[in-house]
Amino acid sequence: MNPKTNPITRRTALRGLGAMLALPYLDIMSGRTLAAVTGKAEPARLACFYIPGAINQYNWFPADEGLNYTLAPSHLPLKHLRDQFSVLTNLSHIQGRISGHEHPYNWLTGTNIKITPGTITNSISMDQVAARHAGPTYVPSLALSFADGVGTATLSRNAMGADIPATANYRAVFERLFPPADKTQQQDAQARLAQDRSILDTAMGDVKSFQARLGYDDRQRVEQYLASIRDVEQRLTDKGKIIEQGRPKFDEASVRLEPQGKSRMQEHIELMMDLIALAFQTDMTRVVTHSLGGEGGPNYDDYKDWSKAAGAQLRGAHDFHHKGSGDRGADNPDTKVIGLRDAMFCASLARLMDRLKAIPAREGTLLDHTVLLLGGSQISSHSGGSFPMLLAGGRRLGFKHGQHMKWKNNTKPASDLYLTILQQMGCPVKSFKESTGPITELLA
Repeated sequence: MNPKTNPITRRTALRGLGAMLALPYLDIMSGRTLAAVTGKAEPARLACFYIPGAINQYNWFPADEGLNYTLAPSHLPLKHLRDQFSVLTNLSHIQGRISGHEHPYNWLTGTNIKITPGTITNSISMDQVAARHAGPTYVPSLALSFADGVGTATLSRNAMGADIPATANYRAVFERLFPPADKTQQQDAQARLAQDRSILDTAMGDVKSFQARLGYDDRQRVEQYLASIRDVEQRLTDKGKIIEQGRPKFDEASVRLEPQGKSRMQEHIELMMDLIALAFQTDMTRVVTHSLGGEGGPNYDDYKDWSKAAGAQLRGAHDFHHKGSGDRGADNPDTKVIGLRDAMFCASLARLMDRLKAIPAREGTLLDHTVLLLGGSQISSHSGGSFPMLLAGGRRLGFKHGQHMKWKNNTKPASDLYLTILQQMGCPVKSFKESTGPITELLA
């Protein structure tokens, strides 16, 4: 059957396929979202992408503001999507401002992690607040990165402020995203879930047994811990139900999980973004974070090409951040290298947006129901005074785009943007960290 000339309609699926409702066969249903296939309400999705280190300030910031602003050079790859994104200049963490290499820790938390010298004390990240209210999915949220691990490799922090490990392996991401393919594997997965529930029950009982003997502050901390356990319990229940439904049906052979080059930054980002698009389309997860690189590396092969194009000496990524940022002049070769990298980030975002825009949703497209945030914590290396930010998508969630908004330095908290995103996604929150209110100018 040719899916383009003879697609199965939603009415056909509803009338004759029964369990098919839980198993979207994306090939023969013309590549629509799960909600478009089943007729259910389309959920909101969120993906946050972190720009490591510095940016080329000469190429990133538009020269003027408003709806008719002049597109900045770094954003030219997004030109055909101008009405689908907004540029936000001079957002920052004000009370939560830090400096150094630790910016990935608090980009999405807004917490001053260095308030206690010698320690990193963090709080929940914005994406995890979204994941808490995003609805039941097989994977509540997904943390991606340039390297496996915690610390600055991940952008996500749980309710206790602890790091959520990030994954850099494409096959590991794919296998984590989808339920087991056969009955035996499903039974094994259900057995592991039962064991996890047993461990949680034991932990809950042990904590409650001594909770009454604690002081007020300790009881509050324990209650927060118990709330986290209850969240995990609910997620295990949701996961068990999805495992029973089995793996969604799609052309797995067409999913590329092996890079052509061993150390290509752009290819790594694009492979991860392809998996994000697939995960959102099949509704396996609705919340993703992706750290696009480290403050000090890795030294991808792309830098060789950019150095040659800019006439710059080949350096490590960390040195480019130092020697190419700040007020070094637009013609500085190291600054040009950073500008080429920034444009690549925007080109990758444009590719993802095009892919999401091409996937029909129940209403509009998948891009209309997805909020995309591309940004970072620094203009020049180590400084956290102003954030480069692009917000895209989410028009069916109430966002309007095609504008450049700019505030005075250290006056507009990034938490206002995070609060706006959370509220438009339907999260029942009235504040986030140092927020003063939603950014209404971003809303239709």
